[in-house]
Amino acid sequence: MTTELLQQEAPAQRPSRWRASIEEFWQLPESNLPTEYVNGEIIMPPSPTVPHQSSLGNMYFVIRHFVRQAGIGECYFSPLDVVLPTGDVVQPDIFFLNNAQAAQVKTEKRVRGIVPAFVVEILSPGSVTHDAITKRALYERNGVREYWIVDTKRRTIAQLVLDQKHYALTELTAGDQITGVVLEGFTINVGELLGV
Repeated sequence: MTTELLQQEAPAQRPSRWRASIEEFWQLPESNLPTEYVNGEIIMPPSPTVPHQSSLGNMYFVIRHFVRQAGIGECYFSPLDVVLPTGDVVQPDIFFLNNAQAAQVKTEKRVRGIVPAFVVEILSPGSVTHDAITKRALYERNGVREYWIVDTKRRTIAQLVLDQKHYALTELTAGDQITGVVLEGFTINVGELLGV
């Protein structure tokens, strides 16, 4: 999976990044542009693509509807800062907080001190390495129980489920059914979820 994905990423599309302290990160001007702080670097990925945004909208609508109907928590989407226990700051495309977690952050500017149990990242040409390798390791290290890496070009979802300390991978294509582990009872066709 990873080798194929990395071959898709052209060097000119990689995110802007530079070494900085967390203090320097927090001093950046407010912006709606995606900006993260990971492993001691400020990372500003390129703007998302139309397929990225189309799948993001469809997935958010479907997942949020399920979560609301089940009454199990709340879904959020980027750009919203999530400060992980390691001190890294990410802006997942979609993430889920259970009812207790959502209540803790209801009036906050960012999510701090809470690890989302479920995260979705949708690949764009400039985000492949960051999402498939860097964030995978980061989410694994911080205990995100379920992580989906969505490839709109290949119409696949890599479903990563934390098995004690490491992710177990299941790759699903547009014709497959995906069943949530964190979102118990959530099952849908991958193609339908991606809006393809």
